[in-house]
Amino acid sequence: MEKPTRILELDGLRGLAILLVIFFHYTNGQALTRSNGLAYYVQRCATLGPTGVDLFFVLSGFLIGGILIEARGSDSYFRTFYARRFFRIIPIYYLWICLYIVLVSTAGRAIQVRSFSDKALPDGFEVYAHFLFIQNLVPFNWSAQSGLWGSWFGHLWSLAVEEQFYLLAPLMIAWLSSRRLLAVLVGIVCGAPLVRIVLLYYVHQIDCTRVMPFRADALAVGILVSILWKDPASRVWLCGHMRSIYWTTAGLFLLAFGPIYFVSGSENAFVFSFGFTWITIFYALLLVMVLVESRGWIALTMRIGWLRAIGRVSYCMYIIHWIMDLFFHAVLLHARPQIVTLLGAGISLLAGIATYAVAWVSWQILEG
Repeated sequence: MEKPTRILELDGLRGLAILLVIFFHYTNGQALTRSNGLAYYVQRCATLGPTGVDLFFVLSGFLIGGILIEARGSDSYFRTFYARRFFRIIPIYYLWICLYIVLVSTAGRAIQVRSFSDKALPDGFEVYAHFLFIQNLVPFNWSAQSGLWGSWFGHLWSLAVEEQFYLLAPLMIAWLSSRRLLAVLVGIVCGAPLVRIVLLYYVHQIDCTRVMPFRADALAVGILVSILWKDPASRVWLCGHMRSIYWTTAGLFLLAFGPIYFVSGSENAFVFSFGFTWITIFYALLLVMVLVESRGWIALTMRIGWLRAIGRVSYCMYIIHWIMDLFFHAVLLHARPQIVTLLGAGISLLAGIATYAVAWVSWQILEG
């Protein structure tokens, strides 16, 4: 299984994804009102931040799908793929879980008080489930996200979704013919929002949208883009219809992100049903524009050096960014993270810079 050629713009897209997520977690976890002025509108913009996870899903589907399709039929198909995934994902992720276990076992009560945790810090199955990437299948106390427990683990459900995807995608691509694979992927994209509607209106389970089958449309769309991009005829068609793709992308931006900004953030019935799929398709088209028009302004933006640098270390940044904000505010201001003052906003900016620095060191030692 040959190492794929690196597409520089994809690092920029990763950088965009992690900045969206950090922007959300650093600004939108507070109860702001219109009287807060600028901070309120910053928070409203930050409601778009969780869609950075959807962009990560699309990129994962595109990259992993492309690698697997190229290697289909290889004698080392499964062995090489899973070995690479293991050494890319596991070391820093397991180290992060173990660090939590050590901290809680040695100074749990003191840390709980100083990190403004709303409940006793878990040290049982809720923690150990992360080793198996099944944390998105375990009930999670979302009300405690303002404390250390939520900031440490609350966002890692998305890693479980991706790892569960890594278990199924190689089997689908290896066992299904090209035509059947296309049919299955299209079926997943069309079926996922319908299943989410059933969950919302009949089962009333919003948390289920953090489970892989109900977010599989994003991953499936990424694989579909990879298939289209590797097919010469499809690539020619895409190149000849860029004007239509631009207009479609603009329309999807309004349809997908308008309800998030103007209604009630990312946690509303529309977003949890069809909204996730529309957001996914928007990011897929953004990826297509980057691939097709390498000299276009979007691709040029994604090749900016600092954005690609952030994207290169985005995995570690994603894991640690939330706790870094809590840490800096607790140590320097002895308060929960807030952005309603210039000092609070400055502390969050400092936390973001420190997050990048730690991730860069991790890249040099563990990931690169």
